[in-house]
Amino acid sequence: MLKFKELSDKNKRIFIIVSVLVLFIGVTLAYVVAQLSGGATGNANVTADTTDNLQFSVDKDISLNPTQFNVLEGGGGLSDTAIGTASLLANSTNDTASYTYYVYFSINSNDYIYTTEDNKPEIVLTITDPTGAPVTEVNGLTYVNAQNADGTTVSGFDITTASGLFNIASLYPITSSSAITATNQNWTFTVTFINLTTNQTDNGGKTLNAQVILSREEKVTFAEYITTQVYTGFDGENGLYYHDGMTLSGVCKYNGNDVYSSITYMQNQEMELSNNYTYCEKVFQVSINGTPMLYLDNSAGNLITNVGPVIWDTLDNTCKTQNGNNPVVNAMFQTITQNACTGDAYLVGSYYVAGLSEVGTGSFENQETIEFPEEAGDNSYRYSGANPNNYVCFGSTESPCPEENLYRIIGAFDDDKDGNYQIKLIKADYVTSAMLGTDGRDYDGTYSDLTSNYKGSMELSSIAAYRWNYDTDVSAYGSNNWVTSEFNTINLNTNYWNYLGSTWQNLIAETTWHLGGLEDVEYTAKAFYDGERNNAGYGSNPTTYSDEIGLMYPSDYGYAASPYAWTTNLNDYENSTIKSNNWMYMGLYEWTITPSLSRSRVVFSVHVFGFLGVYAASNEFAARPVFYLKSSIAISGGSGTSSDPYRLAV
Repeated sequence: MLKFKELSDKNKRIFIIVSVLVLFIGVTLAYVVAQLSGGATGNANVTADTTDNLQFSVDKDISLNPTQFNVLEGGGGLSDTAIGTASLLANSTNDTASYTYYVYFSINSNDYIYTTEDNKPEIVLTITDPTGAPVTEVNGLTYVNAQNADGTTVSGFDITTASGLFNIASLYPITSSSAITATNQNWTFTVTFINLTTNQTDNGGKTLNAQVILSREEKVTFAEYITTQVYTGFDGENGLYYHDGMTLSGVCKYNGNDVYSSITYMQNQEMELSNNYTYCEKVFQVSINGTPMLYLDNSAGNLITNVGPVIWDTLDNTCKTQNGNNPVVNAMFQTITQNACTGDAYLVGSYYVAGLSEVGTGSFENQETIEFPEEAGDNSYRYSGANPNNYVCFGSTESPCPEENLYRIIGAFDDDKDGNYQIKLIKADYVTSAMLGTDGRDYDGTYSDLTSNYKGSMELSSIAAYRWNYDTDVSAYGSNNWVTSEFNTINLNTNYWNYLGSTWQNLIAETTWHLGGLEDVEYTAKAFYDGERNNAGYGSNPTTYSDEIGLMYPSDYGYAASPYAWTTNLNDYENSTIKSNNWMYMGLYEWTITPSLSRSRVVFSVHVFGFLGVYAASNEFAARPVFYLKSSIAISGGSGTSSDPYRLAV
C-alpha cells in the first residue's frame, strides 16, 4: 500500500541513452537488443550463406510508476509488459535455416528493499516462453506466488532486491523453412509492483534498471568465468587451485632426466624430485663452473627471473648484474670467479645467480590422482602464489581503475553447496579513515607500527588503524567477540558499507561468517580451515555471524601462498620464499576475523614479517575489508591484471 503526502516532478521519466529511470517510486526495465557483433545497439543481424537472417528486438520499455492514484489502498498491483522477439528468415537457396540462441535477464542496478519483516515479494518478474508456457525455474531467483491487497495472486520470480545476470534459456532452437515469412519467437516479460496491505513508503524514490538480452553468444557470470574459463582443469595454471582434496601425482622429467624442486635446492635442503604438474611447465638447468649438473623446476614461482647479462666489476673484483649492479653468486650460492662470470643472471629467491638457464618445458610422468589432505577439501577455487592476475575494479567505472577501488579475488566458494559459486574479494590495499570512519571506540588514528615491509603504494600517513574490539567491560585488552565489535558493526558494516554506495552494495551478498578458531598459531592452513568452521568460539562467543562485510580468515591467508607452503604451520610463514609467494601478504600488521580459543581477548593477526600471530584485541592494526559477490553478478571485461582489472556488470 502506497502512502504519499504529495506528488512531485520526480514522477516524470528521465531518459538516459536507452535506459529509463523512474524516480520517486518506480520500476523501470530498459531493454537493449542483443549485440551479436560490434558495439552498436538496435537490431543485429546474423548471416550465413549470405542470406539467412536472424534478428532480435524488443517492442518497448517497461515503465512502472506506482502512485497513490494508480495503486489504491486495498487494491491490486501495477504491471507492465514487454515482448522480446527472435525472428529468423531462411536463405532463398534451400528455404531452411536453424539456429540456437540465449535469453538473459540482467538487473544492472536495483535500489528496492523489502518493507516487511518477513520479506514479502514487492517486485515480481513473470516470464512466458515462445510456446506460451510460464518459465518457473531460473538459477539464482525464487519462484513465488505473491498476493496483492485485493487477494489477487501474481506468480513469478521475486526480484525485489535481485541484481546480476540471470540465464532464462540456453541454446534455445529456432528454425525457419521460408525466405519470405519469418519464424517469430516471442518471450514475454511482465514486471509487477505488488500492492501489499502494509506501508511501502520506504521504497519511495527507488529505481530498478534491467535489460533483456537475446544473444547468439553465451554470457557467463563472474563466478562461472573464473571456475570454468580461468581455471583450466590443471591446478596452478593462471594461479588457481581447485580444493577438492585430490591432486595429480607424478615426477617431472626433462629429456628423460629427473627434475628437482627448486625450493629445496634454494633452501639447501635434501633434494626432492619435482612432483607438481604446474611447476614442471618451466625447467632450468644448473651449471657449476660451466658443467651442467641437474635440472630444477619452477616451484619458486616467478622468483626465478632472468635479469640479464652479468659483468665483472674490476674495482670490487666481484661478478655483478649489468643492469642492477647486484653481486652475483654461483649455482651453489657462493662467490664466483671472474672466469665463471659469464652468461645471464637469474633472480632466485633473494640471490642473483649465474649458472642457471631456462631450457624448456618438462613432461609429467607416472601421473595418477591421489589424495591431497592439505587442501581445504571444500571444492573452492583459490588463487595462490606470488602475484596472480586476480584484480577486480569495484566501486568505480573509471578507466583506469582508481587504486582505492582495486580488490583481489581470494577465490570462488560454494559454502551452501547449492551449485552457485560466489566470488570472494579482499581490498588490494589497506583502508583509510575516509572509508571506515573515525567514530566508534575501535578507531585509533593513523597506522603507526613498523612499515618497512609495506608492499603497497598508499601514503603511509593515510592508512588507518583500528582495534579489533576494544570492549573494556571484558578486559583491559578488549574482547574477541566479533558480534560486540564496533570495528565490525560501525566501521565495516555501517561506514564502509555506506561508503560503497547503493549501486555497489547491491552486488554484495549477506554472508555467514565462521567465528570458530584454534588455541594457537602452530597449525597449517587446513587445520585452521577446519577450526574456523567446526570449533566453537571462545567461551560463550557465537560461532557464526551474518552480515555483508568481514575480514580474511587465517586459512585464506595460508592458502594464498604457493602449495608447497600448505604443509607449513602458519606461524612459520615468515620464511622469505613463502611470503614472497603469498600475494595476500602486504607487510603490515593486519587483522583476521578469527578469535583464539585460548583467552577472551586474543585474536589472530598477520605479523609484519609474514607469519600468523595472536594479539590482544586492543591492538591498533591495519585491515582490508572482505566480502562475497552475489552468484548472479556478471563480468563485463578486463583481464585481471592490476592495470586491466576485471570489470563487473553494474
